[in-house]
Amino acid sequence: MQQNTVYVGLGGGSVLQLANREHPQTMSYILETPDGKTIVIDGGWYGEHYQGLEAQDTYALLSERGKRVDLWLITHAHKDHFGCLQYLLKNVQPFDIDIGDLRFDFPPMEWLQTVENGGSFADVTNFLQRVEHAALPVTPLRQGDVISCGGVTIEVLSDARNYAKYPSINDTTCALRVHFPKRDVLFLGDLGPEASLDLLNTCPHDKLRCDIVQMAHHGQGGATREFYEAVQPKVCLYTAPDWLWDNDAGDGFNTGPWQTVVTRGWMEELGVQVSCPHAYGDYLLK
Repeated sequence: MQQNTVYVGLGGGSVLQLANREHPQTMSYILETPDGKTIVIDGGWYGEHYQGLEAQDTYALLSERGKRVDLWLITHAHKDHFGCLQYLLKNVQPFDIDIGDLRFDFPPMEWLQTVENGGSFADVTNFLQRVEHAALPVTPLRQGDVISCGGVTIEVLSDARNYAKYPSINDTTCALRVHFPKRDVLFLGDLGPEASLDLLNTCPHDKLRCDIVQMAHHGQGGATREFYEAVQPKVCLYTAPDWLWDNDAGDGFNTGPWQTVVTRGWMEELGVQVSCPHAYGDYLLK
């Protein structure tokens, strides 16, 4: 997989955006802190009909770092975000990754059975069972938390506690702002339109303003234009494979049902300088 390096002036440490290795969309970031600690955000996809290539590559990268993850954060309860850890817990036996701190905030299982036709219920159940079997302690992510790890701090801007008011799991995303020594990175997971407006209305705008942003819901059907106008990004990270990046359902550019090209147009109008999609490979930000 091609790796692109973008120098954004983090002031120490790096952010690796791993592109999808298989067809489905996914989200996986490996952060190296200025003090050499390892942070994983989400980790990526795992599906029974695929080979788990994202997880295998993540495992290889973590093996190079001594199989130690100091902090593993999962933004929300969708398999293309927690699936990597689910795959590793199932297929790496004995499980040999040392996870110092695992954090996520999923809505109650009863609610998950009622939304999105219950499509995530079985996946989440299996994942939670594997986490429990591995005896991995979990700390809930809570809005307002500030987590320190190896020279960076992570501020939790939203959590899943308002799940009942939302129509989808995406809106229960835990949005994260990661403070490097000289730059911040805003991770939006799959934040949906309703939750993005709530965050816009409740979060001080100086906490939303950020030069580097991971675009919500793979760059389409996520946060609103109004939200991005408050963020004013200069570098956009798109967890969008080629078919999604080009809105191509098989008949060519912008012939599919997704809104990626619309979002790209918004960002051009807002003066974004660099876009980093999965379509062009991995991206390493330094």
